[in-house]
Amino acid sequence: MMLFYSLLFSNSNNELLECGVVDTIDKISKDKREGRKLFNANCASCHKLDKHMIGPALRNINLDSLSLKKYLNSERHSQRYPQLTTEQQHEILKYTKD
Repeated sequence: MMLFYSLLFSNSNNELLECGVVDTIDKISKDKREGRKLFNANCASCHKLDKHMIGPALRNINLDSLSLKKYLNSERHSQRYPQLTTEQQHEILKYTKD
């Protein structure tokens, strides 16, 4: 699906001008939508899937659910996420996999 945002305005000569932005929405499988939502709410401020930010890129990280849980609640990780259930962590991992 593609969205197009457009603005109409007039300049000092009363000419009608238009500008717009095209935004593509990624197609994501239904089984990864919850993981994306959780990732965006809990991880995206420091991580992206394919780009190093404050933290490393997380696409295809090699962690199982238990290792992720230990890491997220360890002293090594700058944030703690005790509110994330094991199932939610699994959804995040599923989202990061191709």
